[in-house]
Amino acid sequence: MPWSQHPNITAILTNFLGGQQAGNAIADVLFGDLNPSARLPLTMPNKENEIHFSTEQWPGLPDPAKPMYAMYSEQLLVGYRYYDAKGIEFSTGFPFGHGLSYTSFAYTNLVITSSNSEEGASTYHVSFELKNTGDVAGAEIVQLYLGFPAISGEPPSQLKGFEKVVLEAGAKTAVQLELTQREVSVWDVISHRFAVAEGTFQVHVGASSRDIRLSGSLEVL
Repeated sequence: MPWSQHPNITAILTNFLGGQQAGNAIADVLFGDLNPSARLPLTMPNKENEIHFSTEQWPGLPDPAKPMYAMYSEQLLVGYRYYDAKGIEFSTGFPFGHGLSYTSFAYTNLVITSSNSEEGASTYHVSFELKNTGDVAGAEIVQLYLGFPAISGEPPSQLKGFEKVVLEAGAKTAVQLELTQREVSVWDVISHRFAVAEGTFQVHVGASSRDIRLSGSLEVL
């Protein structure tokens, strides 16, 4: 989107499959009757083929005689995971989870705890306070990202939870997101099952993959 930073561009409205009422919905947002709260479900790149997608990665290539063969050279670095791993900053594109609102929100008081079930399975609780610091009611899509221990070989940050929170102007509420053992596990190619990745996890809470408001750590044993 090289045109996105042009001085005449003051806002960008993106709608995907809006259905029959898309026109009315867009008009409500443009005229301020509805406060937008949607977030990008993908990454908008700065330039064409910024992730260096190769011909070999296309289905049926490089050998059309063997169409069942596929090369996944990108491995786990898909979308925002690639951008984080390569340290790519956004100039004309937009990060995964990005979205604007007619109000603003403040995140405070991050607390990370854990509990065990009778079967011994651990659940991790990530809680914080969210406040609408603007002048109008609105919804915030809070997002929880995990950074796995370095020895796991996982991408630097992964979305593991999100929640839509609606608040009146000036109101605040406690938000809690939960992580099960599945969210702190990686695929074990030897045992062919998910296994808990032990070590120190980085916990990030924010409004997008690049708009992190709170950070902490979590020990998984």
